[in-house]
Amino acid sequence: MSLLQSLGRWLRLDAFPLERYRDRFIARLSMLATLILSPFLVYQLSRQEWLLAAVIVFAQVVMLIDGLAARRGTKPPVPYELAGCALAAAMCVSSWLQGVVALFWAFPIVLVYYMTMRRGTALLLTTLLVLAVGSIAGWNVGAPIAARLVASLVFTAIIAGALLNVIEDQQQALERQAITDALTGAFNRRHFDAELSRLEAGGRAFKESTLLSLDIDHFKRINDTHGHAAGDEVLRRVAEEIVTRKRLDDVLFRTGGEEFMLLLPGTGAEEALILAEALRKLIEQAQLLPEEHVTVSIGVAAHLPGEGLGEWAKRSDAALYEAKRQGRNRVVSAPGASRASSV
Repeated sequence: MSLLQSLGRWLRLDAFPLERYRDRFIARLSMLATLILSPFLVYQLSRQEWLLAAVIVFAQVVMLIDGLAARRGTKPPVPYELAGCALAAAMCVSSWLQGVVALFWAFPIVLVYYMTMRRGTALLLTTLLVLAVGSIAGWNVGAPIAARLVASLVFTAIIAGALLNVIEDQQQALERQAITDALTGAFNRRHFDAELSRLEAGGRAFKESTLLSLDIDHFKRINDTHGHAAGDEVLRRVAEEIVTRKRLDDVLFRTGGEEFMLLLPGTGAEEALILAEALRKLIEQAQLLPEEHVTVSIGVAAHLPGEGLGEWAKRSDAALYEAKRQGRNRVVSAPGASRASSV
């Protein structure tokens, strides 16, 4: 992996792990910021620093407007990106009036960027903010102090990015855990229902898809004879064999104890039957368990026009039960497909 690729994976410019919490954060931040800035506003008014007081009021109003909208769950009147620019502009005006001391507000502004915007946008605005802070500090207090201020600001942004990477990694791990069967690595029943709904919304791809229902033959006998540990190993090995043979777009689910579903998007009955037969032979010849001939029965159901998700899954299951009834270790096509295959 090149240095550029590694940097891109670390920066994650399209990521926004805190997006679902942004409105809640903005709603609370706006109220807190108004309270924090109020003493500064009173102080500037007492000194008759009207322009600086106006800058503080401007920052408060921008945050309050968006905060109230976030509290109501409506679209922010001031886009968060524009609000971030407004805060930076207010800080720059304040530093022009007060000197370098106002630049300390750059640190919470950077954190606001990373907590309310996509990483790419936050990085862009932070870069502009660092350039502004460096220029203002260099003009007012000289290069050595300006360099220290810029370095600490950059370090703050790096820490914020690193924390967001950890949060995103944890979110992805939890999401995978919620939709994945821990034993086999296949997706679980919950994700099966969600994936069918997503495919249905896709229109044409849904209409040209096929479901395979797979069941390990005599699995109870395997458990009773060899123990549950051996049964678990058979489940893992069957899943592995299916994964090695399925196509890139095919999706495997474990929907029951020894039952699997394989979703074949954009695949008709003829092609699905060929794949199902290849899977059956692959598992039969794999010698998954010593002294035990492990086989699977497979039901194939191509989606029919106007058919709902429940009816589609039931036809696939019905074809599987028919394969079991006919003697197991075979592929049977549901009514409506072009042909059936059995061995």
